Amino acid sequence: MKLMKHYRQHASFYRDLWIIALPIALQQLVTSSLNMVDTLMVGRVGVDAVAAVGVSNQYYFLLNMVMFGIYSGGMVYFAQYWGKKDLRNIHRLLGFTLVLGMGLAVLFTGMALFIPEQIIRIFTNDQTVMVLGAKYLKIAALSYPFMILSFGYSMGLRAVEKPKFSMIASVIALTLNTVLNIVLIFGLFGCPALGVVGAAIATLVSRVVEFILVLGFAYLKTDTMNPKLSVLLSFDRSLINKLMVTSLPVVINECFWGLGTTAYMVIYGMINVEAISIMNIVNSIFNIFFIAAIGVGNASTVMLGKKLGAGEKEKTYKEAILFLKIGVVLGVLSGILLVMCIPVMLRLYRDFDFSTLETMAYVLIIFAIGLTFRFINIINIVGIFRAGGDTKYAMLLELGILWSVGVLGTFIAVKYFHAPLIVVAMIVQFEEVVKVLLGMVRVKSKKWINQLV
Repeated sequence: MKLMKHYRQHASFYRDLWIIALPIALQQLVTSSLNMVDTLMVGRVGVDAVAAVGVSNQYYFLLNMVMFGIYSGGMVYFAQYWGKKDLRNIHRLLGFTLVLGMGLAVLFTGMALFIPEQIIRIFTNDQTVMVLGAKYLKIAALSYPFMILSFGYSMGLRAVEKPKFSMIASVIALTLNTVLNIVLIFGLFGCPALGVVGAAIATLVSRVVEFILVLGFAYLKTDTMNPKLSVLLSFDRSLINKLMVTSLPVVINECFWGLGTTAYMVIYGMINVEAISIMNIVNSIFNIFFIAAIGVGNASTVMLGKKLGAGEKEKTYKEAILFLKIGVVLGVLSGILLVMCIPVMLRLYRDFDFSTLETMAYVLIIFAIGLTFRFINIINIVGIFRAGGDTKYAMLLELGILWSVGVLGTFIAVKYFHAPLIVVAMIVQFEEVVKVLLGMVRVKSKKWINQLV
């Protein structure tokens, strides 16, 4: 009875949450599931192939984090301007972020084409992994400009509460990616077996298709995310300055978070190549069970930002607390589900030796225990704090704990105490616990609530 009464009291909240979060979560589910399938298929080629694709994708991950920072900073304003139904300023800010994104994409693509071996060497000194990784990177990097443009328009579609279109585009593109992987990696239907090169070609083709679909949906299916080129390029200095003040901490946050995650991969490599392969697989599995957090976290940015744009500060705080309660429930359920699915997941990698699978199982259990804390942190940092423009505190919380507790702790453990991967995984999850404790203090203070537009 209490549950039904609660739902009736917050019916409009849950309706909006469902409309925004579900397409985002489904998009993330498809992405994570197919990434896991990719890892599984490449794993059939060998452990070195998994490691090569994993370290190559760390380079893409850095670009992705920088761009997520820029677009997330934009989302702070997109959401609040959407609360005022100010489409022109949304489009102008989108144009500026797209220009920044293309500049970075060209830079990252150029480096991948001309110095791929040097990039791979950052993550591992294994010669076989370097050769395979360089082959993969030179092809996959050609997809970066298309991915950046798709990403920008997808964030715009989310801001104006049209996330289903980017979801449909991702489902089609990522399904195509899996089909092409099967054909090109193993050489079906008369095609040569290309291994990791086939995986790279599949990534490139699917990203181009996704770009075409996202733009088609934005301009042909909406009247809110179809800006003319002249509007996209009509930069306004005062608007850009406001964006940079709020976005710069987000960009720094995402960049150094991406570097921190990359540092983790380097630390795993200090243990051995097997550790890189295990963590590449563990992360792809973990991301499937993290999808609800992605959906709710992004929905909280849009919904709370929209409320602040309309000037409803007290209601914003109450809904923030409601988002956190939802995060706890979903985190616990997702963690339990992950533990239950571990035996099934391990059978997919039966070609690996027993000790590798045993370590993978323990690491998955550790990550499952940490899921609830991860849920709370993404809602706090990506959703609540950024929606309220409290991006500096979000940056200090994320980076301070990541580098002082997580990266430094794991480095010392591996370098000086030769800690096994299981201990390293525990330190990684302890980082999330510390962030939850400090983040909740900030939420209750209400200092994060700022009306920016």
